[in-house]
Amino acid sequence: MVSSVYIHIPFCATKCYYCAFNTYAFHKEQAKAYLAALRTEIALYASETDPLQTIFIGGGTPSILSANALTQLFTDIYQHFQITPDAEITVECNPGTVDTEKLRVMRDNGVNRLSFGLQAMQDETLNQLGRIHTVAEFLESYRLARESGFENINIDLIFALPDQTMAAWHHTLNAVISLEPTHISAYNLVMEEATPFYEWWQAGELHLPSEDTEADMFQYTIETLTAHGYTHYEICNFARPHREARHNLVYWNNQPCIGLGAGAFGYINGVRYSNIRGIAPYIDKLAERNKPIADTERLTGDAEKAETLMLALRKREGISLENYKNRFGEAIEVAFGDTLKKWIDLQLLERTATHLRLTHRGRLLANEVFVELI
Repeated sequence: MVSSVYIHIPFCATKCYYCAFNTYAFHKEQAKAYLAALRTEIALYASETDPLQTIFIGGGTPSILSANALTQLFTDIYQHFQITPDAEITVECNPGTVDTEKLRVMRDNGVNRLSFGLQAMQDETLNQLGRIHTVAEFLESYRLARESGFENINIDLIFALPDQTMAAWHHTLNAVISLEPTHISAYNLVMEEATPFYEWWQAGELHLPSEDTEADMFQYTIETLTAHGYTHYEICNFARPHREARHNLVYWNNQPCIGLGAGAFGYINGVRYSNIRGIAPYIDKLAERNKPIADTERLTGDAEKAETLMLALRKREGISLENYKNRFGEAIEVAFGDTLKKWIDLQLLERTATHLRLTHRGRLLANEVFVELI
């Protein structure tokens, strides 16, 4: 049985230039029809869960929904799922799309963690990214969230942006630290196909920092956040003590999770699946009371072992040797002995009495390790 659920709300005011997520422009009537279909999908999965320990409502921009729509969504969730008293319930929010009423609805319905997409602390950079908000609007949204009683807040940032200098990144990171969020996610910019950024980059119109500058930015991020009391518990994620993202740990531990909504991904009983991406076909499929699954893949054998290892190595603690053996019935060296020896000899991996994990240098060069595991 499954104790985690991801719910995708695929609407945004506009699409950011770097974004490849399954998102669409917000239209009130379409959103109403989408939430009705989502209600049906929630009901179809109601019997497949244990009491939920984590719920993550992401997007898109879930906070673009009205207070009434959010109330209805939570009514549907509570009607069909049991939820543990200490469940982590997260909602992604975009600055400028929250208000006191929406925040009250979230609080009243058990939401205890917010995740704000900020990305940068310079208005010029936000405009260049296609973001809809200013720094001032972010600060106001963050203030409202704090005043509404939200103590556990994540802030998303991106570094290695076009024309971004070290000084600009230093300013962004330190300005965010001064707000004392409980969690900070810092990602390097990845050029995704079918995005404006990718097209401009291919045309030579985007000027990205060098690989050395990007590495320096990441190193500065690690040193600065750890010096301010944040634990670097996953390659891109930093948390105050006991404030790690429990839902994301489900992914990194390769544990089951139900994915609901257009384009959502799930993992149940060893089968990884993805939903229909388009909103209209998603709604049509659920009108027939059928699960809107587009693709499935059963992970078995070496593929499941490799994915479990790769995801776990994203965490600072790495992979538990005992848990791996209990899951697969063999020591980790049986499938990966030669590869692990290579990376240990190169000091990118290290083995303790209980875990296999990336070294500090290994976290900087993690993709090189992961590519070989795949």
